[in-house]
Amino acid sequence: MIDFFIKSTIALSVFLAFYHLILEREKMHQFNRFFLLFSIVISFVIPFVSFEIIKEVPMNLSSQISVDEATVTQIRSEEKIDSTLIFLWSLYGLVTFLMAIRFCRNIWKILSKSNRNPIVNFKNSKLVLIDEKVLPHTFLNYIFVNSEDYKNRNIEAELYTHELVHVTQKHTLDILFVEFLKTIFWFNPLFIFYKKAIQLNHEFLADQEIVQEYNNVPFYQNLLLQKGSGNQTIYLASNLNYLVTKKRLIMMKKRTSANTVLLKKIVVLPVVIILMILLCVEIVAQEVKIVTKGSFQSISDIEKFYSKSAAAFTNADKKVLIKKKHKLIEKEKIAASSVSSSVSPPKNSPFAKVYVGHQLNYSLTGNEKTFDRMKQSDSETLNSMRDDEVLDKKKEWKKSYGYQKMEFDTTMFRK
Repeated sequence: MIDFFIKSTIALSVFLAFYHLILEREKMHQFNRFFLLFSIVISFVIPFVSFEIIKEVPMNLSSQISVDEATVTQIRSEEKIDSTLIFLWSLYGLVTFLMAIRFCRNIWKILSKSNRNPIVNFKNSKLVLIDEKVLPHTFLNYIFVNSEDYKNRNIEAELYTHELVHVTQKHTLDILFVEFLKTIFWFNPLFIFYKKAIQLNHEFLADQEIVQEYNNVPFYQNLLLQKGSGNQTIYLASNLNYLVTKKRLIMMKKRTSANTVLLKKIVVLPVVIILMILLCVEIVAQEVKIVTKGSFQSISDIEKFYSKSAAAFTNADKKVLIKKKHKLIEKEKIAASSVSSSVSPPKNSPFAKVYVGHQLNYSLTGNEKTFDRMKQSDSETLNSMRDDEVLDKKKEWKKSYGYQKMEFDTTMFRK
């Protein structure tokens, strides 16, 4: 979960910075709308995408054993209940619940206005005539206007057209989407900035339609400056007077060449690719065990290393079954030869079934065979048997060991 929050926050920050530095200042508002929404969605997808690159890392056998012991200790410690974590999750759940109530309450508050006030059909929208002295604002396909201003025809045609753009382009859905995310991820301030960027881009889109249709920029700018003060903005609605700033007024007269727009659209792709490489590609270390001289101090150490290397036993039909692995390499022969010759292998241990010297023989039903001459067959049967079953089979064998001189030759097997 922490990994998800970190990666998504990094992605959200990079995309938002790219938008403000590269895209916002250009007249490409439809693309910018898509980019802002895409940035949020892809930022939530990136943490779940993973590309692994395997890199072999040499590791000494003794180091591997110590790491395993540390891992066991860590697992045991993680089993303890973390009261702090429970408290934090409880706090998150409580705040999220309160934010969800607030979110639903505001939606109900706006919709209730449409139910208790007169409605007039207007092109592709519905005008809701309210008594409040407010500027026109839009929610879904409802345009809320002051009843007295509507009857006295005090609402300019440019304002109706402005709100109709919000209705036809369904800008309310964008606002609801980001507000829902703010409810879930209330602790992440980036969504506040995303909402501001999305709403300002909505106003750019509406202003652009007014300029193209009426072709009277000075009049429209003066109209916004006159109407843009003295009224509060409505939560969750598209408001006419949202951020009537110098940036918005300048954007009405700005011209952007088609080549510039195309170039900046193309630049988005490498930004996404680089970000995914940085956040999604993981280099996985694949341990390669390096056995050096002196790594084994006793037979028990060798037993740990070779316990799963090979096994031989007889089945119910007195048939020899053996699973054969790779042979020792020269370095491992040298390392194994460093074991003291005075040490004897432990009795009834898995090591006894894998240690093979020149003098180790198996006598099966009176027919003595050396390990080298055993057949390699029925490996699936071997894999299906438990270690205790293998040890029971060993009791049926007659073994003769010669340990006066321990030899590790090419008949020794390893994993």
